[in-house]
Amino acid sequence: MNRRVLPIVLLAALCVPGCQTADNFTTGGQDIPSPIGKTQKWSFDGNSVGELPADFISVLGVWSVAAEGSAPSSPNVLRQTGSYGNPDFPRVLVKDLTFANLKMKVRCRPESGSIDQACGLIFRAMDSDNYYITRANALERSVNLYRVVARSRQIIAEASAQVTQGQWHTLEATVVGAQITITWDGTPVISVMDQTYTNGKIGLWTKADSVTAFDDLEATAQ
Repeated sequence: MNRRVLPIVLLAALCVPGCQTADNFTTGGQDIPSPIGKTQKWSFDGNSVGELPADFISVLGVWSVAAEGSAPSSPNVLRQTGSYGNPDFPRVLVKDLTFANLKMKVRCRPESGSIDQACGLIFRAMDSDNYYITRANALERSVNLYRVVARSRQIIAEASAQVTQGQWHTLEATVVGAQITITWDGTPVISVMDQTYTNGKIGLWTKADSVTAFDDLEATAQ
């Protein structure tokens, strides 16, 4: 009997809230420690519109560079446009580079979504199923920090925040040892200790049907 494999985008369209779409599992490539003190930057300016930059690996989602005249400092952004069910998490990992202690930030703009309107930073990812994630949500007006263990998302801390649809914001994570500090638009909103992961890859994250634009991703190993 022949089995027809549905493309992931079609699977997303068929997925109702409560279902989960299969991810493209990845370890993120090689394990190359980012040099201490060097700031790695991804502005997406030099990348081809309509494509995912070569130094990113897609785990789930429809991620592509788009021309964006309203971005804070760049004519291009990276946008996730795929629509998925809850609890699906569209995400990409930066290929090869690993970080232990780090400071990272990104500009993000939640654009639409009926289930969620989220933008997030992944850090210390062992692979695409095990990582830390901090995310801002325009529907819930909150910034949360989670650990994801074997695909299971576990809340560590949460904070109320002014997260507005259609506007650019800045999300930051600073990690030194077990100390994790999350900053939203320049204001620290979460400061906790957690020792689940000590180093790993970084990446970007959304949830469910969130359409989100990202710009000016930076990460500095400390």
